[in-house]
Amino acid sequence: MKLLLVLSAVLLASCRTMTDNQVAAEALAVTQSVNGSDIDALNASSGTPFLFETEIFPSPVQLNALWEGLAASGYDFGPKGEITVSDPDENTWKKFSSSREVQVWFQSHAPENAALAVIPTGDGKILLVIDRDRRHSDRIRGLKVDQS
Repeated sequence: MKLLLVLSAVLLASCRTMTDNQVAAEALAVTQSVNGSDIDALNASSGTPFLFETEIFPSPVQLNALWEGLAASGYDFGPKGEITVSDPDENTWKKFSSSREVQVWFQSHAPENAALAVIPTGDGKILLVIDRDRRHSDRIRGLKVDQS
C-alpha cells in the first residue's frame, strides 16, 4: 500500500512539471504572441516581479507597457533554429546582467522550478525564464533580448 502511495505521489508531482519540450513550446508561444501583438495572451502568461534584461517590473501595468513596446519594436522574435532549454544554475543571472539587483531577483523571485529557454533569432537570441509548474498560469517570469 505504501509503495502505491509513493508511486502515485511521484506520478502526480511529475505531471505538474513541464518537460523541456513543453517549455520550448511555451517559449515558441511567447515569440508568436509578441510577433502577432497578442498583448492579452502575453499579460495572461506573465508574472511579476518580471525581469526584463537588467530591470525588474513589479506591476502588471509596467509589464503590459513592456509587451506593447516589444510588439511594436519590429524585432523578429521568431526562432531561427532550435530552442534549447536548461535548468538555471548559480550563475544564470550573469546572462542577464552582472548587477546585484538581478542576482537578488534570481535568488528571491525566480520560480523554484524555473527553466531557461534560449531562442536563436536572426539578430541574436532571446532568453526566457519560464516556470515549469503547470499550476501557475503566469509562467513567463523573465526575458532578455541579446543582440550579439
